[in-house]
Amino acid sequence: MTSTVDADHDRPPGEARPMEGNLRTILDERGRRRERGAGDRTGLTPTVAADRLTAFLGTQLDGDFEVADVRQLSGGGANEGYSFSLVRGGERERLVLRIKSHGACCETDVEREFSMLGAVRSVLPVPEPRWLALDPEHFDAPAMVTEFVAGVPAPTDGVPLATGLGTVYGPRLAAELAPQFVGHLATLHSHEWRGTELPGFDVPRDGTTDAIDWRLAFWDRAWDEDAAEPHPTLTMTRGWLWRHRPVVDRVSLLHGDYRNGNFLFDETTGEIRAVIDWELCYLGDRHSDLAYAMLPAWGSPGESGEFLNAGLIEQEPFIAEYERRSGLAVDRDRLDYYMVYNLYWSVVSLMATATRNADLRMTQLDVMYNTIYPGLGAFFCRELNRLVTGA
Repeated sequence: MTSTVDADHDRPPGEARPMEGNLRTILDERGRRRERGAGDRTGLTPTVAADRLTAFLGTQLDGDFEVADVRQLSGGGANEGYSFSLVRGGERERLVLRIKSHGACCETDVEREFSMLGAVRSVLPVPEPRWLALDPEHFDAPAMVTEFVAGVPAPTDGVPLATGLGTVYGPRLAAELAPQFVGHLATLHSHEWRGTELPGFDVPRDGTTDAIDWRLAFWDRAWDEDAAEPHPTLTMTRGWLWRHRPVVDRVSLLHGDYRNGNFLFDETTGEIRAVIDWELCYLGDRHSDLAYAMLPAWGSPGESGEFLNAGLIEQEPFIAEYERRSGLAVDRDRLDYYMVYNLYWSVVSLMATATRNADLRMTQLDVMYNTIYPGLGAFFCRELNRLVTGA
């Protein structure tokens, strides 16, 4: 486990602020990739992926094996995903290769995601992490191999929706999924992680603003480097967030993107089979995950018109059940703060990084990054104006 980084809370606005080492490194590397010019992005065919997997696994496994039935996966944002079968010793195992994209709408670190999966797999249903490939020579970008988990991210009889926006589960599935959705989040936040090895993470101190300081520094830098022009809402929100950042009472493991679309379930039984997409995970204040799951964009109306967080559960029952399951209190002021924080970083990634990467031809999702994402970012800007100004 890495040591805690001291945060300088009195540093004047505009000066470089402390952030986690791995995250600073990936922003630095992003800058070097951009200098190399357009078209610097990953993109393997299943045949090439099979060859690369065979070569990589040859460095990890003893004895004979075969990589078979490689299929490219849909979903996962801009990151590449392939399912495949590993055949050895007469056994066939289904696995997944996830390759970090050079053009994702926000920079993430595969080592952190791999570490977090290992830290939570004893208490939550997650894909088992198997092998980590940090050297880009293997797959042209850092990558990892995990267990394959069968399930669907949304009802199959519904209209496919981008990134899980507005997923409607229906009364039966919502009733079955909601207690699990809340319970898994409560388990994550109350889990005693101290003493767990977490490569790739710096560890914030309880009773400080370390965690939020580092996150704000990361997203501020991303906006400064990616935005096409200044935006008054972002300028206003950035100042508000730095002035009002709360002290964290207990540092928890956070998913960072906990919502509909980021868990797989069995449509017949209603069982959540796996919580997925941990690439935005970090150590910090539990209220950040709670507020994110409550963002209006993820929800949908229930049968009586009531708003359901993540399309599953109303806000007050969500909070009450979370407190009961976790044994942790929900501070409404901190919940409000992290609602603003989550909207802020979402706007940075949607309106700045996504469109900049599309302009540089670093992503295969140019249409989404130039249309859907900026539109969602504009919606989030409206919410920021309402929350920060009270208008």
